[in-house]
Amino acid sequence: MKNPVHPVRRLTAAALISAAVFEASAANFSSGSTGADGPLNVTSNTVVQLPADGVLNYTTITVGVSNSLTFKRNVLNTPVYLLATGDVVIDGSINVNGGTGSVAPLSGGLGGPGGFDGGAGGFTSADNVLPGGAGMGPGGGLPGPGGNYNFNGAGAGAYGARPPAANALDGVAYGSRLLIPLVGGSGGGGVNGDPNRGGGGGGGAVLVASNTRITVSSTGSIVARSGEAVEVSRYNSGSGGAVRLVAPRVYGTGTLDVRSTTSTVNDQFRSGGAGRIRVDSIFKVEPTNPAGENLSLVFVPSPSASVGSTMIVFPPSVPSLSIVSAAGQAIAEGALAPVQVQLPFGSNTNQLITVRARNFGADVPIRVSLIPANGDPISYDTNIVNTAVNPAEVTVNAGFPLNALVNVQVWTR
Repeated sequence: MKNPVHPVRRLTAAALISAAVFEASAANFSSGSTGADGPLNVTSNTVVQLPADGVLNYTTITVGVSNSLTFKRNVLNTPVYLLATGDVVIDGSINVNGGTGSVAPLSGGLGGPGGFDGGAGGFTSADNVLPGGAGMGPGGGLPGPGGNYNFNGAGAGAYGARPPAANALDGVAYGSRLLIPLVGGSGGGGVNGDPNRGGGGGGGAVLVASNTRITVSSTGSIVARSGEAVEVSRYNSGSGGAVRLVAPRVYGTGTLDVRSTTSTVNDQFRSGGAGRIRVDSIFKVEPTNPAGENLSLVFVPSPSASVGSTMIVFPPSVPSLSIVSAAGQAIAEGALAPVQVQLPFGSNTNQLITVRARNFGADVPIRVSLIPANGDPISYDTNIVNTAVNPAEVTVNAGFPLNALVNVQVWTR
């Protein structure tokens, strides 16, 4: 008999929270851009490496017709924050789509920047069918069997809505219509016993803000769609992602698209849940505008969108959750990279995880989820009393599965 091994546990933390809203006049609104990155003028297909915090500080942003702007994920896979002191004009496309199912055996599709990865497919041995992995994120789909258009197959990811097909393995909706905080879509689950059938990655998250105006022309688009499941396995896609625009004036007739998948064929069968769209501006219609501009953007799908005047990019005090200890190893709050903890041979599978809550001012319900590379997640629900004490902590006794790489996440709804 082989000796049991405790492999690396990867630990990440994130919070889904509501925040205070603010209104401002055009005269005093600031996107927060320092202008340090100068003007961005996209005249050919361009890929931008995201900095560690995901924040890009431009003076102006112009994306030319038929040109695309995409991004390379950073280590923490943060959302994309495109900030400008001047005008933003989008005649081409900004794209934060998730990746397709298995790009390699035992792999799910990558989430777009700020989105979550799909679960890996399982494999079959002579005497065992290994389950697939669950999609990452709070709306991740669960692993399940294969088969075309199988409503009982591996689950699809959810975000602003659940997937349209009735599958108990699909993820559940989460997040705020305000997109504060900004977060991307969740991944689809992997197929049991098939290493080439990982779930699609969730659509990413992008915020575009300008001190002056944002124009998305009729040829322009901002797209945060999910990755598909692979062609034969059409039901375990990720969910759509998030698009938010903030400026005193937002104009145009272009498209903001947060649908799941990149296909229009049999969408009712193969689709994950849609993402979220939010547009915040002060002047939505200006009859005296010489160009006759108004807010006539196309929202796809339209139920995912909301429009208002929440004129803030980064809230002044954002509540946060952090994993600060796992299996006896301290983890610095605000660590700039995922943390890996490897348990020594023969360790107890029950290990303590400490979660810190900051700036909620409330009794915070949380869920600590252990998401193994194969099989269903293991979740623990508890509360952190973050009222009189700030920050406040709680410790969870979690049972880790043997011989498995486990991703640990913590959420609050």
